Amino acid sequence: MEGNKIKKISRDIIYSLPAFSFAIPTFPVMIFLPALYAEEYRISLLSIGVIIFCAKIIDIISDPIMGWLNDISVLKRKTWMIIGGIICGFSMYYLFLPVTMPNEIYLGIFITLLYIGWTIFQVPFLSLGYDLEKNYYLRTRLSATREFFILMGLIASVSLPVLLNLEDSEVFITYLAIITGICSLTLFYFLISEPLKKKTIKRPKINSLLKDSNFLRLITAWLINSLSNVFPSVLFVFFVTYVIGGNEESRDKILLFYFLSAFIGMPFWVQISKFIEKKNVWLVSMLSSAVFFSFVFFLGEGDINFFIIISILTGICLGADLSIPPSIQSDLVDNHKSTFGVDISGLFFSSLTLVNKLAFGIASIVSFSLLDVYEFQAGNNVDNEIKFILYFLYAGLPILLKLFACYLVWKFSLTQKNVEEITKKLYG
Repeated sequence: MEGNKIKKISRDIIYSLPAFSFAIPTFPVMIFLPALYAEEYRISLLSIGVIIFCAKIIDIISDPIMGWLNDISVLKRKTWMIIGGIICGFSMYYLFLPVTMPNEIYLGIFITLLYIGWTIFQVPFLSLGYDLEKNYYLRTRLSATREFFILMGLIASVSLPVLLNLEDSEVFITYLAIITGICSLTLFYFLISEPLKKKTIKRPKINSLLKDSNFLRLITAWLINSLSNVFPSVLFVFFVTYVIGGNEESRDKILLFYFLSAFIGMPFWVQISKFIEKKNVWLVSMLSSAVFFSFVFFLGEGDINFFIIISILTGICLGADLSIPPSIQSDLVDNHKSTFGVDISGLFFSSLTLVNKLAFGIASIVSFSLLDVYEFQAGNNVDNEIKFILYFLYAGLPILLKLFACYLVWKFSLTQKNVEEITKKLYG
């Protein structure tokens, strides 16, 4: 029994290793890339917002396509992951280490390739994780382990350049992601056995998703909650710099505390999920996050330390935000399979990635367009009107969205008892 437990924990860790590498460029791309291309390469914020939005539209279209290809087993899921990794490494290199002076077309090409590469990796990666574990609680542990490594990657991308006192952090982050990606994908490919997925030439019943009320409620809550998380992400650099007067060092410090708190808080939420329904764990974390984030409105020039405290508290809540929804999604795949008689795990998990990207595209175009309308210029002093817009987009709107997501999750009806009955029926 003990040996089986150790074997499963080792499997969870090896499965999660690629998540570390693919997480390294996540926040640099979301948070630092817009500021880098605006300040250093002098591309307007409106242009950056439009480019990111258009790239996300293309990326969003690729999600259901990738989910469909995953479900009809055109290639093994591990093969798709390798292909996605190669595309990501190539495009990240050219984004952060441009071979020529970047313009709008250059940014558009390589940001689109990076997003598509992420999709090709992520959809089969999540789908394979669903097939690895059928137990209600252990699914949460597997999901948490994966998100644990994602947080490690985020922490590494923020902290290592500071600890090593590196001036060209973009160069370091790029090579760190590529080298660890090669190593982790190699280990994954040879040490994780891919559960056989029945090959079919029949088109998956995509319309069955629209008849699944549990799926529709979860995916709507996921979209609203993702929007509440993404608005602060895309505006973080501008809020810290122009509202509370922070510099690059303080930005890195805040992010480090935020991710460390999520890292430390993750086991706490997983432990709680042993005793409380998953949806209630997620609900408590979102409500807590909304309350803690409301204190942002009391921040002003120089309040870096107070902002760090808020970041620590909301970071703890992030642990549940990352680990619980994918675990619930795995339960929904089984519920859908039992109800409609079709296995479309690829489409289910591609819907999660699709919603994340849609949220990022919406937040980018809304934020940067609104700032451009009010004639915000990166590098210049800002007036009270611009600060008000930043307060609203960074904290006000996200809090309202978070509360709406709480309402949707509160109404979610699939219980642990339901899931265990379905699992027993499907797998014995």
